[in-house]
Amino acid sequence: MAVDIKPVRSRIARHRFVDFPFRLFKHDPAWVPPLRMSVLDRISPKYPANAHQDTALWMAYRNGKPVGRIGACVDHKFNEFQDQSWAWVGFFEAFDDQEAADALFDTACRWAGAKGVEECVGPGSFTTNDECGLLVDGFEHPPMILTPQNPPYYEHLWVDAGWEQAMDLWGWRHHKDTDDLSDRQKRILARLKARADVQIRSMRMDDFEAEVDRFFEVYNSAWARNWGFAPMSEAEIRHQAKNLKQILDPELTLIAEKDGKPVGVALILPDANEAMIKVRSGRMLPTGFVTLLRGLKKTTGARVWALGVRSDFQSRALGPLIYGEGAERLRNHPRIQRVEASWILASNTPMNSAIEAIGGEKYKTWRMYRRKALPA
Repeated sequence: MAVDIKPVRSRIARHRFVDFPFRLFKHDPAWVPPLRMSVLDRISPKYPANAHQDTALWMAYRNGKPVGRIGACVDHKFNEFQDQSWAWVGFFEAFDDQEAADALFDTACRWAGAKGVEECVGPGSFTTNDECGLLVDGFEHPPMILTPQNPPYYEHLWVDAGWEQAMDLWGWRHHKDTDDLSDRQKRILARLKARADVQIRSMRMDDFEAEVDRFFEVYNSAWARNWGFAPMSEAEIRHQAKNLKQILDPELTLIAEKDGKPVGVALILPDANEAMIKVRSGRMLPTGFVTLLRGLKKTTGARVWALGVRSDFQSRALGPLIYGEGAERLRNHPRIQRVEASWILASNTPMNSAIEAIGGEKYKTWRMYRRKALPA
């Protein structure tokens, strides 16, 4: 039976789009369901990034039954900032069905070509500010909060469809029971702190809006030169901050200051996936909210979601200093036992070397792919 690709345009169709992975992975006890409301929010026509993005969604059907889904996005702000001609391809989910995957990829790449861009990059749902990368190594380890999770067969679906490696993203882990800084490492960090003359403090929740401004002032400067960096508008920043506020721990949200001005930041998130894996419906009601709230108070894992240093301070080794401060706080945390730092560009040798030097173990790899857009 031939594969039928249908565009997703209506509210009902968007709900079907969100529901598909719940059908695909319903028998996989290791699968962590996303919050349906979060996915619906990201693909909503009202999402703030739509002010500078063109997006489209599709679902694949065989004999009237869904067998896959995909999305594509042209981020005009990103392309202008990075001087690129890209379309992002993401939200991909499918059975192990190469014909269906090929049809979905071709549809997305043909849409990209019609938008006038030259190359497609993915998976990214829809940029590197969102979940991105295809897991290709480290399947035996459960996914941390806001990291992609996929079955191993996805790799051949992408590669056999003509996608080529563009960049690897690495995940590092630390074990609280085995990791500790040596006296030598502590002396090195102390010298770095003295030389840098910076103060590292926790986020002030009573000044949250201003703290968000400080955080993203550094964020947009720190990552500007990175591969795939997509600048965010103020509306996007406010929207994302509102969502993260519900789960962040101010003691694990660090701001490094020099003369009272922010020069470096780190955001370490409790691993909400430990609770979300129990919310199999992906819905907050009637009991999902209680399950998630109770679970967050018991979580034993954390993910270093963001760590960056303002561009004009990057020659001062502040990255390892902030990372070391975060590691020390995690070691002293009463519950946290597992820590993941992710993702780090494989090409970011200074940061990868610094993490490895203080006991990090590279244990996961997500891969980004590229493929030429197709003529309309």
